[in-house]
Amino acid sequence: MGRYELVRPIARGGMAEVYLARRRAAGVEKWLVVKRIRAERASDARFLEMFVREARLSMSLVHQNIVPVFDFGRSDDQVFLAMERVEGKDLGASVARAGAARLPPLVAAWLAAECCQALDYAHQRKSPDGAALGIVHRDVTPRNVLLSWSGEVKLTDFGIASLGADAVGATSATAASVAGGNAAGTPAYMAPEQAAGERVDHRADLYALGLVLREALTGDRARARGEREATLALAKTGALLPWPDDIAVPAALRAIVERATAVSPDARFADARAMLAELDAVIVAERAAKRGDAPARQLADWLKATWAGEADEPAPGDGAVEVGDLMSFVDDDAGLGVIGTGTERSMASTAAEGPAPSPPPPAAKQKPPQSPELSPAALARSKRGVAAIVIAVGVIGVVAIAAREYLERIGEDRLAFSPDDDSDGDDGDGQLAATAQASSRDDVQRAAAPVEPPAVAPVPPVPPPPVQPLQPHTTAANATPPAAPKPQRHVTINSQPWSNFTVDADPAVHQTIETLTLPAGPHTIHFSNPELHLQATATIDVPPDRDIRFVQPLK
Repeated sequence: MGRYELVRPIARGGMAEVYLARRRAAGVEKWLVVKRIRAERASDARFLEMFVREARLSMSLVHQNIVPVFDFGRSDDQVFLAMERVEGKDLGASVARAGAARLPPLVAAWLAAECCQALDYAHQRKSPDGAALGIVHRDVTPRNVLLSWSGEVKLTDFGIASLGADAVGATSATAASVAGGNAAGTPAYMAPEQAAGERVDHRADLYALGLVLREALTGDRARARGEREATLALAKTGALLPWPDDIAVPAALRAIVERATAVSPDARFADARAMLAELDAVIVAERAAKRGDAPARQLADWLKATWAGEADEPAPGDGAVEVGDLMSFVDDDAGLGVIGTGTERSMASTAAEGPAPSPPPPAAKQKPPQSPELSPAALARSKRGVAAIVIAVGVIGVVAIAAREYLERIGEDRLAFSPDDDSDGDDGDGQLAATAQASSRDDVQRAAAPVEPPAVAPVPPVPPPPVQPLQPHTTAANATPPAAPKPQRHVTINSQPWSNFTVDADPAVHQTIETLTLPAGPHTIHFSNPELHLQATATIDVPPDRDIRFVQPLK
């Protein structure tokens, strides 16, 4: 399908199909997830409108706890979204598989707190002119909470999310008719006002998250299972099953669930940030009372134990690509404090670095020159000529005494010396330029012999001017150590939509998403999408102490 190879199906819904896919470029494989509108729906203007809205909204959301969508397009009659592949499992399937091996309360609280951060970000999003967008996800369920093997938590599927005035359940004609029922969403996790088709706001998402947290704590749904219409009728009343008596749930977490799932929106948390604060208080108290691994580490351990032996590694395909050549899209550790997922760097970026240069050979040890007879003023006038003679012929003791007489005899224009010339790689020993006349060789030999200093009338002392050190040519004994190389950091570069890009003056062309190794400091990145005719140039400043992730919107 265009630039993507669909490897195997993952899921299928009423509007779209989801595939594990890969894209090959420059010998590198990128694994991702492609969501494609079903063929029989592609000609339906209502479905196409919803799919385009999902693409527009999803591609504008860039947050560590939201699955990023980085490409949207059409290939022949196929309309698709391309998004990050989270290497792991969803919460719903994991809770069902774990059975009695439920999540520890601390981990369940932390997981809900991560979802709160994603929802708070989405709820607070504003348009370019500063107006609140009023985003409501409307489908926060365990199936839409993805868990990576390293312990990341990411919210996905904004397919039926609403914006501002469109935040209505059944009164939005498009959403209701497409959903095939009286309201858009999953009835088992709907807030009463959403199930009744009334206008909803961000508190409907907090209600659903409260049910997700309760399911993570108890291992079972809070609303009885049944047919859609029967479950929808229960959701309208806000009826929930009693808490199980055989499962101990901390009172503080139970209180958070009860408040989040109150029937009246006014009785719930005011916003996701308020719910996050309550969850944080529980997490901090629990970790202070009992030392242990970080919640993310505990979640990763629980997930791997639950799915022992069933890690969803990508299919090797035709075997043409080695494991070391794989580059996944899951690479969020970019200096933003996000836990990484062990993404392997591409071979292209590794090869571009090249081997480290070999150190230069050590220079011959020389005695430092002495010039007791020269005044500071004379030394300042003739230091270039003296330095050239010292380096060229190795005269140590008497060169400084004879320097003035020597320069007067042959003139500085007899020698052409470039202090920056170090092309022979001898790290500062220097060369006399080829433009020195042949007769200067005899003069150099005469200069090497002891010479009586000329009679000089006494000169009253004067304050010496500041003397700059001889640079860059120094002897091995007093050579200044070379400056430490700038630290190298991993920089993950992405754009929305996808693009080719180059870094600084390097002609090598990369494709988003790609992780490069760059030295600390400013870098200029040029983006280009040849299909959509979009371009952008951005400057990033790579910090010396952490990796970063950079996303450039293309307009």
